[in-house]
This record gives sequence, structure tokens and C-alpha cells, in this order.
Amino acid sequence: MSNYCFFNTVKAWGGGEKWHLEMANYLHKKGKNVLVVAAPNSPLSEKAMALGITVKTIKLSNLSFLNPLVLIRIAHILKRNKVKSLVMNSPRDLKSAGIASKLIKSPLIIFRRGSDIPVKNNFLNRFLYQRVVHRVLVNSAATKASLNKKNKSMVPDIKIHLVPNGIDSKVFLGGAINKLYERQNDEFILCTLGRLVAQKNHNFLLNLALELKQRGMRFKLIIGGVGPLEEALKESAREKALLKEVLFLGFIEEPKNFYNSADLFVLSSFWEGFGYVLAEASLCELPSVAFDLSSNAQIIQEGKTGTLVPEGDITHFADAIEKLCKNESLRIEMGRAAKRFVKDNFEATDIFEKVEAVIRPK
Repeated sequence: MSNYCFFNTVKAWGGGEKWHLEMANYLHKKGKNVLVVAAPNSPLSEKAMALGITVKTIKLSNLSFLNPLVLIRIAHILKRNKVKSLVMNSPRDLKSAGIASKLIKSPLIIFRRGSDIPVKNNFLNRFLYQRVVHRVLVNSAATKASLNKKNKSMVPDIKIHLVPNGIDSKVFLGGAINKLYERQNDEFILCTLGRLVAQKNHNFLLNLALELKQRGMRFKLIIGGVGPLEEALKESAREKALLKEVLFLGFIEEPKNFYNSADLFVLSSFWEGFGYVLAEASLCELPSVAFDLSSNAQIIQEGKTGTLVPEGDITHFADAIEKLCKNESLRIEMGRAAKRFVKDNFEATDIFEKVEAVIRPK
């Protein structure tokens, strides 16, 4: 019996939680026995239950792995549900669920690492990656390289499996389109989507908006997402006198409605494990402008589906936007090419089959 457990207690909704839900649902639809362990009242737990997937909830902290009662509870959940394959996404979950699973010597332990951030070289990480985890699933070459940046022997190469994220284009694009913003006169509409956290570097986009305004460009930058920096970013927009040019739309329930409200997607993240939002925007025939770093080049084909610029270079970023603003035919051509590229390389069915092969217990 192939009982899969997707263990993710992150309270917020992000790319990792989206991946867990989609992979769990894929296996669930195939008739596999699937369990999702999530934080109470989290988007992941609610969305999984709505799909008919069995859900157990538990609240963890970064130090929960030091509490024997927590480890016993997790071990009980795994044993009672006869889990044979345990998939985790965050270091916090790996410490608690990974160690609990190791103690009962039962499931195949898989850690999915989706961020291009070097693993700290400390005793706990060496123990987890070398003695607890059986397989490490990464979503890009950049993420794979980050595993051993601090210690060349942190993760044995034989444990590492590279499978990019997948996206179900039919599901994503299905249904009617209800734009979230309507163009005012002849303005050019830029959009970006992501949690309002330091990693996403939204301050750069506000400075970019100021640069575009100083160039005399008529535009609107719509920002989707919520997070701890929301009020600070709104205040910064006020201080820069950008209230007419920048619009915060909050949490986006249907991303395709968001992307279809714009002409161009922009991304200013300091890193991305796999740019889900780049792939989603591409399916909506939006070209993208982003920094040439991390895994962005995995999705953006320079000069064909978008533009990659040096990190932090506002001048080149603004130049790329102006070029696409002034050349509608080029923008449309790039958008169509972006959609073809994502459908050809990241279609969910093909990707999910590859992931299943990695996480399937022997």
C-alpha cells in the first residue's frame, strides 16, 4: 500500500504549499492513499479538505523537535496512517517530522527544497541531510547547487533528484476571465505577484516605478500578495508620491485574472527556487522582465519570452519595460512564445509523473 504523507505546517500560502497541494491532489485523483499534515486553519489544510484529501493538523515551532511529546504525536500520526512516503518542504518540518519518522524506521523520507539559499553547515543540518533524509527533491539547477555551497559533502549527489515544478495549464487557464483591474486611458500595466516579504524585494519595484514616472511614462504597477511588509511598502509608495501609479490588490485568489489585467510581468526577487509566477504569467501570454539570477533563466528565454537584466539595475530594467511598452507587436510575440515554452517544458502531467517516481516507496 503506497500511503503518501505531505507534511507542511507553514501557516501562510506560498509556492511550497501550492506544490504540496497539487502533488497531493494528483496522487489522490489516481486513487492513492494520501494524507496532508498541515497547520490548523491554514490555506493548505482548508484547500486539501475541500478536495476530499484526508488532513491532520498540528502546530509546530522551530524548536518543536526538542519536545519528545511532539515527536511521539507525529510518529503516532505516521504509524496510524501507515505512511510509506513522507514528503516535507520546510526545515522546521524536516527537524520534527523527519526525526520522528527516523525513530519509527518506516517511511521513505523525502525533503523537497525549493529555494536557492545555501544550506548552513552545522551539525544538525549534516545529521538531517546525511542520516535522516533518503532523497532530496530540488526544482532547479540553482537550488541543487545551493545544497553544497557551504559544505561540498553536505548532500551526497546520489540523493539529489532534480525535477522542475509543473503547472496544469488546462486547470490554470480554465473558466472565465474576470480582470481585477481595467486600463485607464492609454496606461501601460505592469504586474507582480508574491508575498510581501524581504525576499521578493518590492522596494526595488517602487524605485523602478519612480524611475518610470520620471521618464514620463504613463503606467500602472499592480502588486498582488500579502505579507508582513505590506504597510511599510504602502507608506513607501506614499512617500514617493506613487499612489496614482502603484496599486496594492492584496491576496489574489485567481491568479489568471490578475495576469490578464496586465501587459507585462515584472519580478524583482533576490532569489527563486522555481519561478511559479513566471510560469503562470507566461501561460497568460505575458512576457516577463526579471533579474538574471537564481532559476529565472530556467523559465525566461532571453530576448524570446522576456528580458533578464543585471540584479539591482534599475536603468536596464526600465529600458526593457520601455522597449516592450513601445513595441506592441514584439510584446505579443514574446507573450505567445512564453506560453508555448511553458506548455512544452513544465506541463503538470509530465512533471508530476517524474515527481511520483522520486517519492514512490519501494
